[in-house]
Amino acid sequence: MSAPRTTKEGPFSTIPKELYLAISEFLPSLSDLNAFARTTTATYSLLNTDLYKRDAKSPNPKSLFWAATTDNTSTALKALSAGFDIESKTEINTGQQLKGCTPILLAAYYNSPAVLKLLLLNDKANPNTPDDKWLCSPLSWAVKECCIAIVQTLLSDSRTDVNQQDKIGDTALMIAVNYQPAMVPLLLCSGRADPRVGNLQGWTPLSRAAQEIDGDVGMLLADHLRLIIQGDDGEEECQHVFFYAAVMGYVDIVHYMVKCYGEKVDPNAEERQYGRGAFAIAASAERLEVVQFLLEWKATNPNVQTDWTKQTPLFVAAQHGHDEIVALLLDSGRVDLEIADKHGTTPLGIAAERNHEDIVRRLLAGPRRANPNARDKKGRTPLFHAALSGRLGVVIILLEADGIDLQLSDAEGKTPVAVALEYGNRQVAEVLQRYIDSEP
Repeated sequence: MSAPRTTKEGPFSTIPKELYLAISEFLPSLSDLNAFARTTTATYSLLNTDLYKRDAKSPNPKSLFWAATTDNTSTALKALSAGFDIESKTEINTGQQLKGCTPILLAAYYNSPAVLKLLLLNDKANPNTPDDKWLCSPLSWAVKECCIAIVQTLLSDSRTDVNQQDKIGDTALMIAVNYQPAMVPLLLCSGRADPRVGNLQGWTPLSRAAQEIDGDVGMLLADHLRLIIQGDDGEEECQHVFFYAAVMGYVDIVHYMVKCYGEKVDPNAEERQYGRGAFAIAASAERLEVVQFLLEWKATNPNVQTDWTKQTPLFVAAQHGHDEIVALLLDSGRVDLEIADKHGTTPLGIAAERNHEDIVRRLLAGPRRANPNARDKKGRTPLFHAALSGRLGVVIILLEADGIDLQLSDAEGKTPVAVALEYGNRQVAEVLQRYIDSEP
């Protein structure tokens, strides 16, 4: 199949062609036949076709596979003409040892667009045959290797299953989100990639993209929304779009979903991957406009707790120092300031522990004030937490709170003064002691 080694005919030019053919029939292997065919241009022209036919019928054919990896259409045409099975499979060692690769998959993997187009002209061609190891389709491999021309060619073939899943349930769109974000628009604009298909872990392209800085969440949301508007408006799909619009701060989409599909969306329903609902996630992610809008919606429960940690949106906002979110929650008048987490710690307690002075001050101000003496399951008050952590500024704010009790001890009998001294926070201990001594 390779070109002859010399163009000089020499004495072999006088040998009858029939003798060449007779000799070739006695050669035991393809490599022997190939070596014989390359002796002269005459033998090459005469025996090359027979060489391709013998290769196609051999138990380990090579010609079409080689053509697919090198984008050699000439070799591919000869192999196909010789009867090479287009659905035959081979193994390749690319560092991950792919098993069971068809010529189409190899053309996709090795970015051979000319050979791929040639192969797809065959009525028997199957553009969806995956490899045997990862069960990854040609389209998925092309996306992962960022072969744009290959992806375009496969998308233009109506036989291509754009939503075919691999061994772990990932589609080409999911692979694009994970590895090649620039390929996401190409797949979505085809109108055939379904962004709702989840993998074995329950992730969809949209939920996965929402976790990535470079994920094109906007495009995926738009595609989901397009499907809903076109009539695919089941509760699961509506909730999915609503949740991620809230999480990413797309307040216009949140407005639209509530207005048009309000009975199908729940701001408090937990998303499995997050363990919290849309409102709680929006609050923890500082999506101010979303939080403000959802607080005005009666369906929203601003005091909803997570199943495991029992944390409310107010607790999480206080924990992470999101002062504006805390302000919105307090101003709504719908938030319970004393709902504790699984450890019994209140929002004021966690704000004191984390040294968020503005939030401590805000929780202790206004007509509705947090209890400065609320105790967790170990008997620790916000003042105790602040003293233990050496938060002098927070301690001073707490000391000015109405009804503060400086002498409350924890379950072990330790007071804030004692724990401040134990942990070497002498300045805090001195301030606390002065306040105690000044009390009547």
